[in-house]
Amino acid sequence: MKTTLKLPELQSCLISDVIYIEGKSNYSIIYTKTAEPITMAKTLKKFESQLRLHPFLRIHKSYLINQAHLTSQSLSPENSLQLSNGTILPVSRRKREQIKKSL
Repeated sequence: MKTTLKLPELQSCLISDVIYIEGKSNYSIIYTKTAEPITMAKTLKKFESQLRLHPFLRIHKSYLINQAHLTSQSLSPENSLQLSNGTILPVSRRKREQIKKSL
């Protein structure tokens, strides 16, 4: 199983350092615990399939999170999740039940 993620300009980062990935059309923004956000010309769906063997969870059409960076193992009353960097992300209504089961 791969442990690094290839980034632009011959960079790479550990998959375990990725907190979440935000999708914006045909681009994705990777948020890590060690660097500034990185924008890549790759869809969130491609990242989701690439990271399927790792503890990543699609919580919304725009967000793919690393479960290792969750601060709580349950949904907040506002149907959101908080990550280790303090970011609070919404959980979509369609994914809510699936998320509850996987947490």
